[in-house]
Amino acid sequence: MLPELLTRIQDNWIVLLIPVISALVGWFTNVVAIKMMFYPVEFIGIPPYLGWQGVIPANALRLAKLSNALITQKLLSLRQLFDATFNADSFTGKLGAVVDDVTEQVIDEIANGYAKPMWDNAGQLMQAKVREKVRAEIVEVSRAIAMDMADDIDQIIDIEKTVLEAMDRHKALMGEMFYQVGRKEFKFIERSGLYFGFLFGLFQMIVWVRYPAAWILPMAGFCVGYLTNWIAIKLVFSPREPMRIGRMTVQGLFHKRQNEVAEAFGRTVATRVLTADNIVATVMHSEGAKRMNEIIEHRINELIAKYEAHPMAKLILPQEERPALRADLLERTQAQWPKPGGFFHTFAGESVDLQGELERRMKALDRESYEGVLRPAFQQDEWKLIAAGAVLGTVAGVLQLVYIFGDAMERLSH
Repeated sequence: MLPELLTRIQDNWIVLLIPVISALVGWFTNVVAIKMMFYPVEFIGIPPYLGWQGVIPANALRLAKLSNALITQKLLSLRQLFDATFNADSFTGKLGAVVDDVTEQVIDEIANGYAKPMWDNAGQLMQAKVREKVRAEIVEVSRAIAMDMADDIDQIIDIEKTVLEAMDRHKALMGEMFYQVGRKEFKFIERSGLYFGFLFGLFQMIVWVRYPAAWILPMAGFCVGYLTNWIAIKLVFSPREPMRIGRMTVQGLFHKRQNEVAEAFGRTVATRVLTADNIVATVMHSEGAKRMNEIIEHRINELIAKYEAHPMAKLILPQEERPALRADLLERTQAQWPKPGGFFHTFAGESVDLQGELERRMKALDRESYEGVLRPAFQQDEWKLIAAGAVLGTVAGVLQLVYIFGDAMERLSH
């Protein structure tokens, strides 16, 4: 049997191309499957059924909700995070530019707007002392505002809404997040098609040399496209726990990389999803903005009331002009707080270590919960990716039969 097989291969050496072609088919179908997960971002074709949209973009809202559930239920509690890490003194130390800006606004509004001659005649030394005093007061007010916000953080920042709105604003963001987290797994799936395709190709070559029927190559192409995708996806996640097979220890690639994935996930979420820009954008269109304005108004009113009670204020500010000054200062402050570099923007970006906390908690997750980071990207529609691989493999088998082995098949059959 073996000598006869070797003779047939020697007489028709072109059959040696079968494992090579099978490897290329396996690699190509896996690459296409990965690309189909991410692209195109928008639906191309005639909706709702005739066309295609990347699996992840098409399911972005569902995946965002699953990711959000993982973040809020397993990884991140803003209340606990602020209680553990927030330091008002450290935070106000990061507000140097903001405090200086507000100080100049107050001095410009009051000294130059209502008492310019007195201010100009005060001299540089007195002006410097006044500026230092005002700045110290604003630092205390900023600290009080920061403490109030930390106490009401769950009313101000809605993590779920922030995640969902960030995904809605940036359609490709969910795909970017999944790719950053699972980039090694996706590369493995692509490369594994080459290896498994070659192994299947060897078996395919033997079968086809022995039984050169017209259906063999298309069927083999179907199997290669189907199995290389299916096996690759399974090997990414299975087995969850390390298993000893002889002298080898086998574990799903994604589970083996839990610490590395935790770092990538924490970095991606903190720098691409729960960013200061995204948090501020969400808060500005929610009840959180109302609560923020209430806190700021309360603390600014306290500061203004303190200065109004000073005897000097009666000389500088007539009673009838104080409401206009109060309203103007509040308007300026409330307009400034959400701007980049402003009070709340700085608070959202600098107050707590989101990235570090996400990393630490993900590293401690149980296997099942951890798998939920990447598995949902495959789970619902992975059959489409496997089916696409099977179809492409079948097409490749037909082309192989027609253009490469058409003549050889007839000779081998005799």
